[in-house]
Amino acid sequence: MGQASAVFSQRSVQKLAGVAFLTSAFFVALQASSQSSLAKRTAPQHSALPDIVFVQTPSFVPGPLAQRFPNGSSLLRLNLSSPHSAAPSHLTGDFFAAADPQPNFDATKILFSGQRTSSDPWQLWEMDLDGSHKRQITNCSFDCLRGVYLPAEEIAFTVETAQNNKHSSYLAVVKSDGSNFTPITFGTAPFQLETVLRDGRLVASAPWPLQGTAQTEGVRILYTLRPDGTALESFRCDHNDKAIQADAAELPDGSLLFLRRAILGTLSGGALLQIKTGDVRATSLGPAQPLYNSPSPISDDQLVVARQSLTAANSPDRFDLYLLDQKSAALGERLYANPRFSSLQPTPILPHAAPKHYWNTLSADSSTGNFISLNSYVSGDAAQGHIATPISRVRVLLWNPANSIEYNLGEAPVESDGSFFIQVPANAPVRFVLLDAKGHTIREEHGWVWTRPGEQRGCTGCHGDKAVAPDNHWPLTLRRFDTPTRLGESDYGSATAHAK
Repeated sequence: MGQASAVFSQRSVQKLAGVAFLTSAFFVALQASSQSSLAKRTAPQHSALPDIVFVQTPSFVPGPLAQRFPNGSSLLRLNLSSPHSAAPSHLTGDFFAAADPQPNFDATKILFSGQRTSSDPWQLWEMDLDGSHKRQITNCSFDCLRGVYLPAEEIAFTVETAQNNKHSSYLAVVKSDGSNFTPITFGTAPFQLETVLRDGRLVASAPWPLQGTAQTEGVRILYTLRPDGTALESFRCDHNDKAIQADAAELPDGSLLFLRRAILGTLSGGALLQIKTGDVRATSLGPAQPLYNSPSPISDDQLVVARQSLTAANSPDRFDLYLLDQKSAALGERLYANPRFSSLQPTPILPHAAPKHYWNTLSADSSTGNFISLNSYVSGDAAQGHIATPISRVRVLLWNPANSIEYNLGEAPVESDGSFFIQVPANAPVRFVLLDAKGHTIREEHGWVWTRPGEQRGCTGCHGDKAVAPDNHWPLTLRRFDTPTRLGESDYGSATAHAK
């Protein structure tokens, strides 16, 4: 999977490019015809507020990222401080669809997802603040979109694929010149990138357990991982939240803001929630009604949000842009509205510090990674948070995406303190099954995790409480073994290695 072009196959359904360009031209003309009425719908100017770039679209459909704007979309820039700029300027009139604007660290460029024609895959692009000097970064055969800038001239983003009407997605990183395409998530779970934190970790959404099945379809909770694909963790233990958590953004105080939307129904808005620094659970920010979309901090105490307009019950959802006070959760002035279009993804054009850079500690020469469990008895799903049945061994199962078959890599001993130390193939989705002395299953993991080449991956237990630090002790598995139990050294692609 070294290059995107080597992995991806062409779309099976192609639309006429000429029709797409006509649709795009009509869309831009329709927008222009509406500008005469915008001054009355734009809030008073704010000299302290920065310009914002946002998405304008005639229709918005929640779901796979590549299908959000079936009738096209455009990026617009709105000046909130100049009294002479009531109407926004169009930045992507030569695109059928554009979305996901992200300014670079010094706010001189904008990274965005773009689709030249309706039959083209989404690609990552970069442009100047006025829409000039557009530069294509990726050249994917499937959809590459929702990117964020990283240190060291890198960009993280989501890759979406669609084969036989089945959608899947994963995260990847590429250099800013489009080179060195590197997947960083593995398995069947459909990962979507949400944001990058100031501490350098990526925030992504994916189902729990980490599987792409009918049982997990639509469910999304938040995870963190490093830009090299290591240290995957759930952001909080929200395993029982059967909803969609998405559109995450970090607030100036380090809190994480996100939307929570129900799975059932066709609602395109969600409730605003935040997880304050150090808190284990999320709290509501404002009303619990599913009214909001794409929140973003615009100052230390204000957010700019897309809020559902109060249209007729049988009309499609339309979103307008508002200010929202972060402390009181009071809705402020309306910044922008257009009766013919939804306005989404408002993004302030502000310089901001680059996230901390994680130095890559992976070994290019290694084909394996290590897992160490400090105490497999610790489990947030068990009574009193502790598994009562004595654990004897751990079985490791591997999912082979080439043939969609699960294989048994073997078993390793679990010490009396619940610790074990194993080595498995790198970049391969694996899961664990805890066994008693008779080989009966005590507890098993249902989602897929992985190690990167040379990664030393540790865990405190099975879904342990993130508010509780593990005991500071030297696990028995490290006292008795200076090397891990090696699993999967044989050809796990053979028929004899199938999981039992």
